[in-house]
Amino acid sequence: MKFTTAIILTVLCAAAAFGQKGVVPFIDVKSGGLLGGFENGRFLDAKTTFGKLKGEQSYTLFGIKGKVGEATVTVEAPDEPCDEFYYGKIELDVKQGLAIGANRSWNPVPRPPRAIDLRDKTYLGVVSGILRAKGQPKARAVLEQAVKVDLDGDGTDEVILTASSYAGNIKPSAAPNDYSFVVVRKVVGGRARNIFLAEEYVKKAIEFGAPSRFEVSAIADLDGDGKMEIVVYGEYYEGSGASVYRINGAKAAEIKLLETGCGV
Repeated sequence: MKFTTAIILTVLCAAAAFGQKGVVPFIDVKSGGLLGGFENGRFLDAKTTFGKLKGEQSYTLFGIKGKVGEATVTVEAPDEPCDEFYYGKIELDVKQGLAIGANRSWNPVPRPPRAIDLRDKTYLGVVSGILRAKGQPKARAVLEQAVKVDLDGDGTDEVILTASSYAGNIKPSAAPNDYSFVVVRKVVGGRARNIFLAEEYVKKAIEFGAPSRFEVSAIADLDGDGKMEIVVYGEYYEGSGASVYRINGAKAAEIKLLETGCGV
C-alpha cells in the first residue's frame, strides 16, 4: 500500500510541476549564489536560469526543517573574481537556507523534517562510529544538525546528520582530529546504511590549507516529483558554495546542473 501511494503522489506532483509558469530559480542563501532553476520538466544551470529572470522576483525561503519566510530577490550578473557566480541579493536578515521562486506550482516540502536532539546518544554514537571508521578514534563526536524525514515518500524516514569539530566557524588552519561531514542514514535491505554527501577528515596539522566545513542548507523537492533533494553548503577560509544531491537507493547522486560557488 505504501508503495502504491508513493507512485500516485509522484504522478500527481509531476503533473503539477509541468503546470508551472516560467523558470523556477533556486538560490543558496548563505553563499548567496544562484544554483540554477527548473522549467518544463528539467533542471537548468545558473547561467541559463539567469538569462530567463526578469529583475526582482518573489521567493519562498526554506531551511532544514521547512519554510522559514518570504523574500524578494534580485540576481546580479557575475563579476570578478568569480565570473560564474550569480549573486542573489536577499533583502532579509536570513543566514542560511534555500530561496525557491514563488512561481512554482508544487509544495517543496511535502513531508516536513522533524528535529532530533543534538545530544541524542544514539546519533552521537553513530558519529563516533563513523569517526573510528575514518581513522579518528580520538575525535569528539559533535552534531550540528540532525533531522528525520521521509525523503522519497515511501513511508520510511531517513535521518540526516551534520557533524563537525569546527563549532560553526572555519579557519585557514586545522588540527588532527578536525572533521566535517553530512551523512544520510537510510534503511536499505533491512539495515541502516551511511550515505555520505560531503566529508573531510584532518589527520595531520594544517597551518594554512583551507580545510572545509559542510552543513545542510535545505531539504526540499526541487522538481515537483514528490521526492526531496538535499542542498549542501560548503565553506573554506576564503570561499563557499553549494551543491544539490538526491538519494537513489543506497547512493547519493549529485545534480550537476545545480551548483554555485565563489572563492579565491
